[in-house]
Amino acid sequence: MKKHNKDVLKATLFALIAIFIMIGAAGLLFAEHKKKIQKEQQKKAAIEALERVPTVTPTPVITRAPAFMASDYMGTWYSKDGLVTLSIDDLTLKSVTFTFSQAGDNAGTKVSEASDTAKVAGNAAKLSFTDSWGNQVRGNMTFDQCKLYLRLNTASPAEGAGVTPKVDGVLTREKAASVTPADNTDKTDLSSRDYIFPDSNSRYLTDEDLSGYSSDQLELAKNEIYARRGRIFDSQELNDYFYSKPWYYGRILPEDFSSDVFNKYELANITLLDGYERALDPNGYQLY
Repeated sequence: MKKHNKDVLKATLFALIAIFIMIGAAGLLFAEHKKKIQKEQQKKAAIEALERVPTVTPTPVITRAPAFMASDYMGTWYSKDGLVTLSIDDLTLKSVTFTFSQAGDNAGTKVSEASDTAKVAGNAAKLSFTDSWGNQVRGNMTFDQCKLYLRLNTASPAEGAGVTPKVDGVLTREKAASVTPADNTDKTDLSSRDYIFPDSNSRYLTDEDLSGYSSDQLELAKNEIYARRGRIFDSQELNDYFYSKPWYYGRILPEDFSSDVFNKYELANITLLDGYERALDPNGYQLY
């Protein structure tokens, strides 16, 4: 009887243990299932939250139009009276490189010249340069709706200067008609002239300009373009001639001089003058 009771007790104990194991296993399975459901719910909630986030439109970048178009101002400009010539050789929104000349009269016997580079701010450039006479010149250049405004004053005149620059007005693309010299004027008489061709650095010379000149005068006219740029010459004849001119300032030795300084007008006119000279003398004029 006792043995039977023990067997029943053992069976009951095993049954209870089995029940507890089953309950524990069921609890674990339920917890895992609940955890899985929670993860699915969290994932779904996250997706819904992302879908509710409004689409952000990028802020447009503000771009400013340039103050002016450089191509509108390149080339040569003239004053209405025909005395001032301004050649814009290079122009960006940061700098302008130019060649300036102003004649004292329509005959062009005395001319102020200068080449310089100035900084550009907005649509204007502040100018400060020394001209061929030694004048200290100040002013500004303004680029406005395809119009070029130039204002210059001689801040410090050089002693004995034949021309003191003064400009105040809008320049034009059209060159004023030149005054025709009197019939008794010999254009090839160079004795009283500072320049042979005062504007050979700012316009293309023509066949009419060169007609009537001798080969030695054409040689001088060709080297006048070099002299404007400060070249010193090996030829005594050229040195004697140009040092007699008030505007000449020789400062660059022949071996240091570069043709890169010439603008398009100067290069074309050198070629034209040389061609005319050799048409008169195949070997060219022989300097001493």
